[in-house]
Amino acid sequence: MSFIEVKDIEILQIGTFVKLEGSWFSHPFSTNTFTIKSAEDLATIQGLSHVIILYDPDRSHSADSGDDQANDQELPASPEESKDSETLETSSIEDKGDLQEEESLISEAALSELLGRREDYHEFYDHLLKVEGAYKKNLSQGQELFQQLSGRRPAGLKTGDAMITGMMQSLNNPKTAMSLIDLVGSNGVTWGLSEHAMNVCTLSLLIGRQFSLEDEVLLELGRGAMFHDIGYRALPMNVKFQAGGMKVEANPELRLLHPEMGSKLMASFLNAGPLLVDIIAHHHERLDGSGFPKGLRRDNLSLLTRIVMVADHYDELCNAHNPEISLNPHAALSRLYRHVVMKGEDSKFCERVVQALVQAIGVYPPGSLVELTDGFTGIVSSINVHHPTKPIVLLYAPWLCRNDGLLVNLAKESTLHIKQAIHAKDVPEKVLAYLSPRRMSMFIHAEPISMGFNSRPARQKKRVGKF
Repeated sequence: MSFIEVKDIEILQIGTFVKLEGSWFSHPFSTNTFTIKSAEDLATIQGLSHVIILYDPDRSHSADSGDDQANDQELPASPEESKDSETLETSSIEDKGDLQEEESLISEAALSELLGRREDYHEFYDHLLKVEGAYKKNLSQGQELFQQLSGRRPAGLKTGDAMITGMMQSLNNPKTAMSLIDLVGSNGVTWGLSEHAMNVCTLSLLIGRQFSLEDEVLLELGRGAMFHDIGYRALPMNVKFQAGGMKVEANPELRLLHPEMGSKLMASFLNAGPLLVDIIAHHHERLDGSGFPKGLRRDNLSLLTRIVMVADHYDELCNAHNPEISLNPHAALSRLYRHVVMKGEDSKFCERVVQALVQAIGVYPPGSLVELTDGFTGIVSSINVHHPTKPIVLLYAPWLCRNDGLLVNLAKESTLHIKQAIHAKDVPEKVLAYLSPRRMSMFIHAEPISMGFNSRPARQKKRVGKF
């Protein structure tokens, strides 16, 4: 008999031969066809929510049916019946042998895939820890950098150039260019300035690479992005005491002055070129003339300034001062893209720059919480350059311990897609704790990739370049 769909979960018992239809990661069993052998197996199956359960009554048996069958008495069979029975029994043994062999092959293949994906996860996680370590180190250097610049010490430019050059080297890595964007709220103006500066600089460099800018121009772009808010350091500060501690921030009534203050400060350095000063002075201008401080329009704004404008605004959308209004990366990117498409020539931002940002970080940027078409929740860990709508996703798989995880490469799954991006406030706390979207780790592939995370090539040690 063929498989029958289970309508009432209560009919399942130990000894039932079942088949689970769904994604390979929708259940923790190593094969999708097997006999329920324990109460634990039964409880696990009854708790599944993303599979179709079928069973085969001919291959099923009751856990206590063995003794009843042994006590049954039957009439002696005729020679013909005995011969037919012998043939049928031999055929049944062969069928069972084929079935066991098939189940064994399925189990080994599934186990190999599971082990491979587990290896992918650990490789991803180890890589993430290294990049986070480099990011934190740069944050501490950023605090020193802004102190040096505020004190008009020439060493500040050298410190900044060293950081930016390191970031450029990482982004030019032939295997993978990577960056980290922190989604945690500011912890005081110094720490917050460092985080925001790092984020905007990284994004600007990624966009600049999409325009194939020369290294010398990229360095100037990186300088402008890293120092774009340096003027805040020259403004009077307010001190606020909150439940989380003391917060220091620039006087909001004077914030419109920070581009002018910053450009004047950087112009005092002998090695600061005109491109750097121009970016700092105009990064809050808008192409439609609605920006500040001078209300300049598109013809008066350079490409480098337009790049920093977009990177700065995107990071502010993702990391608003009020976490309640922060957008997830996909929503922030969608808002930017919709704006430039709808407004056209009246847009505040350059459409070519926004398109370059999309090309650099993907339609679903890493850190985006998503729901897949099979109902699973996950967080985007990496992008596929040639498949922008099918990234690599870390899934919420609660049956695995937190030290393990399941990465699924949607480019390898023909029937599986992203259904929608979701906001953290709409996700249960236990799911957020498992996925830990505290930081957005971006792994931007710098060269055509013929294999995703799910391929099984010979592994090689990867070195993480310094930022």
